[in-house]
Amino acid sequence: MKNFLSSISLLFFILIAFGSLEDFESLDESTKITSDTKPSLKVSAVKLYDDYNANEIAADEKYKGKIIEVTGVVRDIGNDIMDNAYITLVGDQYFGDIQCYFNEKSVVASLSKGKRITVMGSCSGLMMNVHLNDCIIK
Repeated sequence: MKNFLSSISLLFFILIAFGSLEDFESLDESTKITSDTKPSLKVSAVKLYDDYNANEIAADEKYKGKIIEVTGVVRDIGNDIMDNAYITLVGDQYFGDIQCYFNEKSVVASLSKGKRITVMGSCSGLMMNVHLNDCIIK
């Protein structure tokens, strides 16, 4: 039974890892996010997470595929299993966050947990956390 549960856990992890690879595709050069880019929407991290928690389909229609500006408090800083630099912004007191991926690790290296920041990135929807790609600090 223990081996069966371990196998199921491993399979689940692999599915999530490979299923999320599309999240890491960069925008093409014509839509590269810069400090001059105008976001489609501005929202707090808590509101963005609340919208996804309330109705993922409606939130996808509102945010997914759009460049959005999100303000929140840094909860975590790290690298994922593909060595992509990310931060998470507090979205929910206990569980869900906004996971922001950066192309430049030096940007992430300068941040600290607990700091209130604003990021701009391309929303790719909900997969445990709400994902923003190609982020920059505003």
